[in-house]
Amino acid sequence: MKAAIFKGPYEFEICDREKPEPLENEVLIRVRSVGICGSDIHPYRGNGIDRREPGIIMGHEAAGDVEAVGKNVSQWKPGDRVAVNPQINCEKCEMCRQGLPHLCDHSLLIGSSMRGFLDGAMCQYIVIHEKQLYRLPDEVSYDYGTFLDPLGNAIHLINRGTVQLGDTVVIMGVGTIGLLAVQTAKLAGAMKVIAVDLSDYKLSVAQEVGADICLRSDAEDFMERIKEETDGKGPDVVVEAVGISATYNMAVNMCRKRGTVIALGFTKPVLEINIQQIVYKELHVLGSTGYARECGTTLEYLRQDKVDIEKVITHRLPLEEVKKGFDLLCERDSRAIKVILHP
Repeated sequence: MKAAIFKGPYEFEICDREKPEPLENEVLIRVRSVGICGSDIHPYRGNGIDRREPGIIMGHEAAGDVEAVGKNVSQWKPGDRVAVNPQINCEKCEMCRQGLPHLCDHSLLIGSSMRGFLDGAMCQYIVIHEKQLYRLPDEVSYDYGTFLDPLGNAIHLINRGTVQLGDTVVIMGVGTIGLLAVQTAKLAGAMKVIAVDLSDYKLSVAQEVGADICLRSDAEDFMERIKEETDGKGPDVVVEAVGISATYNMAVNMCRKRGTVIALGFTKPVLEINIQQIVYKELHVLGSTGYARECGTTLEYLRQDKVDIEKVITHRLPLEEVKKGFDLLCERDSRAIKVILHP
């Protein structure tokens, strides 16, 4: 089978690998579509390369067809269309027993080497445990099926922020998950959603998918505009989807007293944040990672076209052009948001 092997910063190689065979509880998937995630881009640039060690097959946003099943698999058969949940959990730790498998003490992620070296889906075939699969509705394309992961993340973070009817929500950083968060915030009942970014193109897309106000964070009157749009109080919920100290400090500075800041983005493990704002305004600062109970909602949103996915997908490429896809996402002015690869 064809596979895209990450060789190191800015380097991929298309190789022939042996087609894997499923074990007794595993399913062999013919991968049809796989997305490039922002978390893949950082190691490609040489940052945090321990997250994607050279030699790994990246890719955790995938959809495809069941080609073969292990002898103990009963719920899947060849020809079934599936979306892959890439988060692997132990089902035994305290978090798993509490129904929070995305916080599993022993969690793994396909296409990642953070906690264990696991090849991903930037290849023609992948074997995965049957419990990791979700049935892809007939109405949902393979490309859209890859959004089980990013849309699941977006729904989860809005749920974490307990966005309510009438809330004003600021989304800082409108890449893939940011654009999905704009839409899921509106679905949750937000009265006003303000999109913030440095890219005029991404802000234009944010407006197309439902943002009420679009602002550049480098504008001289940025904070004043936020005050104007929130009657001087600040937004109820701020989603930080950039991951640098400057934008986190903007988030805590603008958020209203006793408001909520959802921490999603990070570019390095430690950032400098204005703790005084958090203390004196009694802010709720909540982390958001992955998703669990949101899988069914995610697939139903996709089936019902509740979320505009087509405006988020900017490029579709064959697997052989994987490097081009990564390079597009690294270029500041390429207008690339979500790149889908077809193995």
